[in-house]
Amino acid sequence: MKVVIAIPARNSEKTLETTFNEIPLRYRNCVILSDDGSTDSTSKIAHKLGIKVFKNSAKYGYGSNLKNCFKNALNEGAEIVIILHSDNQYDATKIPALANLIEEGKTEFVIGSRILGDKANGMSAFRFFGNRALGFAENFVMGTKLTDLHSGLIAVKADLLRSVPFELNSDDYGFHTDLILQSHYAGARFAEVGIPTRYDNISTSISIYKSIVYGFDMLITLSKYMLHKYGIKKIPQFSIKKLNRVRKFYITA
Repeated sequence: MKVVIAIPARNSEKTLETTFNEIPLRYRNCVILSDDGSTDSTSKIAHKLGIKVFKNSAKYGYGSNLKNCFKNALNEGAEIVIILHSDNQYDATKIPALANLIEEGKTEFVIGSRILGDKANGMSAFRFFGNRALGFAENFVMGTKLTDLHSGLIAVKADLLRSVPFELNSDDYGFHTDLILQSHYAGARFAEVGIPTRYDNISTSISIYKSIVYGFDMLITLSKYMLHKYGIKKIPQFSIKKLNRVRKFYITA
């Protein structure tokens, strides 16, 4: 299966090369980067590394950048799309473990779990407990037991992406939750792979203010999901053709 690694980036000149060099060699022949209006040398470095670049003329937001990643990866003929952040926070050497689960037909959506990887070593207490609290709410609504629903390293099968209207999702950080809920509604199977993570001065994290806004946005999206699921109100974002699956389940690797 053709694996396309899509890197959402903004002002990542200090970390992009290190991130790219951690990608296993056999996956480096199809790497794309969506540059959300960087004002530094991110795109120039990407070109030098042989990465295909798609650049916005201005900053449109994290979710908008992920939309570009997925759309361009599909246009490149991807059968599996892997999202890898450009700040070197996530261990790119784990990419084969994520891709293999989809290639083996075990799942359609794989999450690189920081909780399984190293108990989120280095993550601030605020973000750790916020992650767990929001994750509890999502798991409760979906009936799952996933450990890290907010990871920035994920692998998604192209067939699943084509079945969900991800272009209707948030242009900000809420995109990630939107996509998971859409995928769950479509009947996707989820899996997790433990990944080590790094938290240092050059790794990016959203501000506390944006984290709080993200939390409220997520709760609103959960409410919309439930309204649609139980037929109370039709939400276009969740008007999704179900995948041809007998049952949903999650696995942990």
